[in-house]
Amino acid sequence: MLRGLAYAVCRIFFRRVHLSGSPYVGPSCLWAANHTSGIVDPIVMFGLCPAPLRPISKHTLFSHPVMRPLLQAARAIPIRRMQDMKLEVEGQKNERDKGTPEKEWRGNANTEAFRTVSDALLAGDCILIFPEGVSHDEPYLHAFKTGIARMALQAITHSPRPDQCIFLQPVAIDYEEKDEFRSDLNMHFCEPIVLTSNEMEVEDIMSGLRQSLAEGLAQFEDWNEKRNWKFVFEMAYGRAPHSAREFRAFVEEQRPRFRADPVFLARVQTMRRMLMALSIEPFQLIWGETHERKRSFYAILFKHVWLHLLVSLPLQYASGLLWYVPYRLCGTFADLSTKDRDVVATMKIGHGLWLFPLWGALLAGLTFLAARAWMPGAVDSTGNIVAFVASAVFSPLLLVAGLWFAERRDFFPGYWRLARLRLFFPRAWREVMTEWREISQGVIERIQAPEEDEGQVRRVSGFS
Repeated sequence: MLRGLAYAVCRIFFRRVHLSGSPYVGPSCLWAANHTSGIVDPIVMFGLCPAPLRPISKHTLFSHPVMRPLLQAARAIPIRRMQDMKLEVEGQKNERDKGTPEKEWRGNANTEAFRTVSDALLAGDCILIFPEGVSHDEPYLHAFKTGIARMALQAITHSPRPDQCIFLQPVAIDYEEKDEFRSDLNMHFCEPIVLTSNEMEVEDIMSGLRQSLAEGLAQFEDWNEKRNWKFVFEMAYGRAPHSAREFRAFVEEQRPRFRADPVFLARVQTMRRMLMALSIEPFQLIWGETHERKRSFYAILFKHVWLHLLVSLPLQYASGLLWYVPYRLCGTFADLSTKDRDVVATMKIGHGLWLFPLWGALLAGLTFLAARAWMPGAVDSTGNIVAFVASAVFSPLLLVAGLWFAERRDFFPGYWRLARLRLFFPRAWREVMTEWREISQGVIERIQAPEEDEGQVRRVSGFS
């Protein structure tokens, strides 16, 4: 049930989900993923991985009344992180009063968790762990903790079978925009790592795990650099990357050529930010350039304005009004639940799991009562059940219809912004289009540069 709920959350939160790679789905496996979003990463792993997972979670979440039932249902294993132990002043004082050395009591804090993980692996369970140890907001891998390797080696040591194997399944999670509703998600299942002996070195295991994850991700210095390169990719190919590996290969190949001209990169960034400020997408500019004649430009808009005004716009507004209240309540309840900034976002998801279904049931009840008041005595007991089920389905369908028209069928608002720019600010329109043509042509020229020029480009950029 929890996996189905997590899958539904993923499909609602993300517009497109792209899965690649062939994961190991057998028993006795540690699933390891990068941790760039404390809110969504566990839900993504739980809902999209083809194996039932037991997550390892920080022990502070087990004290929250909203998260505790969910963690217990998922058979989560609590673990004490170092930064959490440093905050447990009372626990530290008790250990010092007992005369326990600091190194010893910190080492003993997770002995039970390690034993639980070891027993679970030997029983054939699949364990979910994030080797970075903490969630972060950078589009690159942080330093890994060695706990995952030590857990695997401990399980092999305690196994009664001489041929015991423990598998490590790296998973690369890449978000287009990690905090934006209805963005894209690329998820790659890397090549599994097989551990056959407890004599393997922890450093070698962690090095292999990190290299495997790095090959499945597109890493950048910051999110601004990632957005710039995505903009370059879209100009070059007219679409978004199909996977993080495709994006990484493109950036690694083209980065030396583009870094040779930092002025051009600055122009690319300026163009991207200008289009973002105007709420105009690159493909809309391409459309506007294709329909250069004003007659065809406005004729196409006029043709589609009726669908927008009569169908799409009412559905979008009705959908937003129905679901705005629970959306705001989730944030309010999360702020009241905890003061820990690292937990607030998680609390929003936790409150949404009960608040949104409750709100849907309330809307269904109100719709049913309104129908009964409008047609008193028109249906019998069987009709009442049918009417209530129809009412319960109405609100979610309205939400889906609003999203569907906003994302797939209703291109009018974006093109109307383009038309207003062209109609009321013709000089700005000409400047935007001139700059766009020069930058897009420059991108194509650099990507299609002959191989013999590549060495010269690398020498100029310092990538020889």
